[in-house]
Amino acid sequence: MARERYLLHAGEEEINRAGAEITLKTKKDKWNNFWFYHKTHVIVAAIAVLFVAYMVYDMVTKVHPDYNIAILTSQTIPSDLSDQLAEEMEKYGEDINGDGEIVVQMNVFEIAQGEAANTMDPNMQMAGIVKFQGDVQTGDSYIYLTDDDSFVAYGTEEGLFTYLDGSLPEEGADDYENMRLPMSECKGLADTEIGEVFSDYRFSLRWIRDDLLDKKPDYYVGCKELYENLVAGTPTNAGGEDASSSAEAASSAAE
Repeated sequence: MARERYLLHAGEEEINRAGAEITLKTKKDKWNNFWFYHKTHVIVAAIAVLFVAYMVYDMVTKVHPDYNIAILTSQTIPSDLSDQLAEEMEKYGEDINGDGEIVVQMNVFEIAQGEAANTMDPNMQMAGIVKFQGDVQTGDSYIYLTDDDSFVAYGTEEGLFTYLDGSLPEEGADDYENMRLPMSECKGLADTEIGEVFSDYRFSLRWIRDDLLDKKPDYYVGCKELYENLVAGTPTNAGGEDASSSAEAASSAAE
């Protein structure tokens, strides 16, 4: 077939002449011949190279959070607000994974409760439930922020949360006030702009299965320390100290 292609404009006598040879006179002829026989291999190889390059780029540039914190809510939370909350919390954390950065990732689970669930887009509702259940299974989020409806659904009915000191409530315990900390009592966030936005939310610590504790004990210890630093208003890095100093200076000036 390639021979006929190069003899396309030759006469019939030339085409059928015994011993007629194809002469690739120019670089273009050579390239066309190569492309005719090898284009499939070249395309497949190019796709493979691009795929490997993408995987390497993703591995190199992907940010690995030091902490995962959940917002379990029956309302819609804009991403810019959750990002702002994460940025404020980072002032009270440590570089647990040793990558030189302190990163808090907010995992927002929007699951409508009660009558609101009847008007919620069923696809969005199911997506929120599946995402939340996945987090419960993997144990990524230890610190939770919940609104009242969500706490009733998963705290009082499902028994997801522990006491604020990390101890497990006895079966049938209903002292739920000991499982939640109001935002107003979290010194690290109470007087901040983003703390005001989330003033109707409360902190809780979730129960973690033993197998998850065995896999990454240092992670949960670090999360508990982050929570304690937030509650006490004790920043652990330069950004937090600067912010704290600025707040104290502003308070002194006001007095």
